[in-house]
This record gives sequence, C-alpha cells and structure tokens, in this order.
Amino acid sequence: MIKRAIFATTASLALLAAAPLAAQDESASAESEELANMFGNMFGNAEPLSPEQEARMPAAQQVVEKIFPAGTYAKMMNDTMKPMMDGMMGSFMDLPINEIAKLTGLYTDDMPELGEGSVNEIMAILDPAFEDRTKLISDVTIQLVTDTMTQIEPGYRAGLARAYAVRFEASELADLNAYFTTPTGAKYAGESMLIYTDPQVMSAMNEMMPAMMGMMPEMMEQIAAASEQFPPARTFSDLSDEEKAKLAELLGTTEDALAEKEPSNVEGEDDVAVDATCAQT
Repeated sequence: MIKRAIFATTASLALLAAAPLAAQDESASAESEELANMFGNMFGNAEPLSPEQEARMPAAQQVVEKIFPAGTYAKMMNDTMKPMMDGMMGSFMDLPINEIAKLTGLYTDDMPELGEGSVNEIMAILDPAFEDRTKLISDVTIQLVTDTMTQIEPGYRAGLARAYAVRFEASELADLNAYFTTPTGAKYAGESMLIYTDPQVMSAMNEMMPAMMGMMPEMMEQIAAASEQFPPARTFSDLSDEEKAKLAELLGTTEDALAEKEPSNVEGEDDVAVDATCAQT
C-alpha cells in the first residue's frame, strides 16, 4: 500500500503541468499564507549577537558586499534553474511511463502493465498543448522563484554578515577585506558563490539522478520495514468515549457523524483513494 501511495503521488507530480491553470482553487493564496506561517521557523532561530560580535558587523558587512553583492541570487537562479529544469523535464518526459515505475522501485506485481509509451507521447494525444503549457509553467515558475529569492536576498545577506561576525575575529575579517582589495582577492570574492553555478560543477551533478534512482528501491523497502514497528492508525470505533468527544470537537462535527462516516476497511479505502488519484492523473 505504501508503494502504491507513493507511486500515485509521483504520478500526480509528474503530470501536474498538464492540469489546466483555471482549475486552481481560488483559496490558493490563503493556503500559501498558511503554509508560510506554518514553516516560518523551520530553520530555527539564531541567538542574538554579543556586543563583541555586534562590533564586528561593519567589517563582516564589507566581506558580504564582496562575496554576495546585491543581485547574486537572481544571477544564480538564471544560471542554474532554467538549464536544470529543462534537462530534468526533458529526460523524465522521454522515459516510458512503465520504465519510470520500475526504475523507482514503485512497480508492484499487482499493478497493471503500463506499456512503453513515454509521458511525452501520451500527453501528445491527451493534450496537444502539453509541451507549450509545460514550458510556460516552467518559465513562470523560474521567474516567480527568482523574484522571491531577490525579495528575500537582503535578509539573507544580513544573516550572512551576522554569521561572519560570529565565526571570524576582527583581525580575520580585516585580513579578508584586505585580500579582497587585491586583483586575485577581488576576483575570488566575485566568483566564490557564482562558481557553484558553473557548468563544470553543475554537470558533475548529473550523477545525482542515477544515484537517487538506484537508491529508491532500497529506500522504499526501508520505509516499509521501519513502518512495521508502529501500530496501525485507529478508526473512530477504536477510540475511548473521551477521545471520540475530543475528536468531534476538534473537527467541528458530531460523534454520530464521525461514526456514520467511519470506513469499514481503512486499508481498502486507502487503496481505492490511491486508485482514484491515479485514474484522475
């Protein structure tokens, strides 16, 4: 069941670009705001700077101005995101959909044979505008991500300056700034972040996808094995009277309504939901 659920999710994501833009829910903006609030502190909070560290901030800001000047994020996005998305989508869409399931370890014996048609070939029949729509969605996504990264860049640069103020002594920051005034130091500072977007570096990342694909079957097996240590999820009838009352209160409904809608077979109901998801995509 776990493999089938993940396959349904993977298939849905793979074909997301085919979904009509008009079908997007009008509450997407509100949901995005809720998600932003939910994950706003996912990276934790930093400790305030000490007086000594605060005193090092001007020198630290000079370092950041050299190694991460304004506009760096936009340049990094332009140099990396479009080629990466084009290559990733091109390679993925040319694969036979049946091969995708087998390569990722998501294929199971009880699944029907999916055939050898590629995603591109299938979508050419179902949606002749699929390729153009996919490109449009890719372009819009890249632009929105670039705009967002540009918007948050000042805060990132400020955080980077604080990090240098914490990790480097005043004399070390002075050494760095002195080095950055030399021709070699200035060139290094200007390239120190952008070099990670160089084609020589990015092409080396091509090894990542085969490695991830090869890891998928083992990952699925480990997830399934690790999940066996936990008890199955409970249904409404498994709860105590107190728990039933609390659950009804939390859901804003009644105990009778929850009892009436309780699935008779959780495992089977989940499989039906997965099958429906696959059919819709």
